[in-house]
Order: sequence, then structure tokens, then C-alpha cells
Amino acid sequence: MRPRKDTKMDNNITIQNTISIGIEIPPETFINEKHQHSDKDLIIKLCKQVIFNDPTKNCIIKGNKSDWADLPQTKSLFHSKPNCGLPIGNLTSQVFANFYMDSFDHFVKHDLKIRYYGRYVDDFVIVHENKEYLRNLIPKLSEYLQSVLQTTIHPKKIYLQHYSKGVKFLGTVILPNRIYIAVRTKGNFYNAIEKQNQIARNHKPTKEEQQAFQSSMNSYLGIMKHYKTYKLRKHMIFKNLSAWWWNYVYLSGGICKFEMKRKIA
Repeated sequence: MRPRKDTKMDNNITIQNTISIGIEIPPETFINEKHQHSDKDLIIKLCKQVIFNDPTKNCIIKGNKSDWADLPQTKSLFHSKPNCGLPIGNLTSQVFANFYMDSFDHFVKHDLKIRYYGRYVDDFVIVHENKEYLRNLIPKLSEYLQSVLQTTIHPKKIYLQHYSKGVKFLGTVILPNRIYIAVRTKGNFYNAIEKQNQIARNHKPTKEEQQAFQSSMNSYLGIMKHYKTYKLRKHMIFKNLSAWWWNYVYLSGGICKFEMKRKIA
């Protein structure tokens, strides 16, 4: 996604769209056409179970329901249309979303012949030297997504700005020849630390809470380790993390991962 050093880029556009996917083609139809191996029946069965599973049914809700009050309805499957939306936590969601949007990638790269384009699930970025060219792209992209994939671009998540201001993408800010962690990501990491500290202040964390601590902290460290954030990680953790947690955890890999000192009891 970075331009070559000899390429001049004057403007960029970041377009993010929220995908609501309605399954129009039965999985068995596509698999029968594309997959000719002996495990076809098993693949069809597994895909149907995953695709048509409704995680809102028979789910176990942990914590206080009042904590959900400020959650936008667009961020919850409990308020989505039938057969629409993907559960964020499922590993298959990323695969299915990228599979579903594959034709859009080909449309952008081969039909529109856009050179600087990147996408991850429902977020994508396009870089070009002509601002008007970028403006004219928006209706073309919207029309394709609506007519072919039955998806829409979120009207409040279209950004057109000069490259020198950077592109906010996947929790980072991308600038020429360097990538920074976004302020929002740093703030979320701080809030996650404070949440874990609050648990430790109130009571001895249970086995499940200790596992949740490890998962939450390592998810942020896993993102941040890809960028020049060593000093930031060191500062945020050693300054803010409660002393109680250090009785049970230690850092490995150069402040990249929390490990348990002993088996969780």
C-alpha cells in the first residue's frame, strides 16, 4: 500500500463500508461447481452450519446488560436483519467477508485499473494523485457494491484528504514511508488496562477473568508489535497495570505477549 519513493501522491481517499451480507447463492451450488474432491459433502455441511448459524440464539450473555446501552445498534447482530451481518469473533467471518468481496477487488484493480488499493474485510483505501478522479470514483464504487453485492458504503465513513495527513486504516495511521498506531487504538488499550485493574481491585480474578486478561492484553500487543511501539507498550504497561497482575503474569518476546507464571487455578 505504500507508493514507491519516486511516485508523487497528492491526494488519497479512504472509503469504509459496513457490509450486510444476504446469502443469495446456496453454498452447495457454489461448492458443487468449484470443488471436485471427495470431501465435497463434508465441506458443504460445514459451510452451511457456519454460514447459517445465528449466534444471537441460545447465546450466553456475560456481564451487565446495562453495559450494552451505549452500543450502536449497527454494531450488534441483535438488531441486524435476518441472514445479515457477521459475528466479529468468528475466525470464519474474515474468510467469508474476503471471499464475498473478491469480485469487488477484481472490479477495482482490473476494470477501474486502480493501482494503489488495499482492503481488509469491509475497510478499503484508494490512493491517487487527482482529487476529482477520486470524487468521481465514489458513485461507481457505490453502484457496483449495491447492484452486484447488495452492500452499501457507510455515508459517514467516506474520507477524502491529502496524503500528508495520513490514512486511518485498521487501527493505524499510514503516512509515506512510515506507519503509526492510531490515537484511538492507544486509548482503547489504556481503557482495557483500566478495566482489568478494576477487576483486580474488587476481588481476586477468577480463572475465566485471568484468561480474559491474557486474551485482551495480548490482542492489543499483537497489533502494536507490528509497529514502532516498544517504548509506548513499555510505558503504558509498567505505568498503568496494577501490581496485583504481576503476581500471575510476565511479559515475553520483548513486551509482545503476556504469559501466565503458573497454571491458572
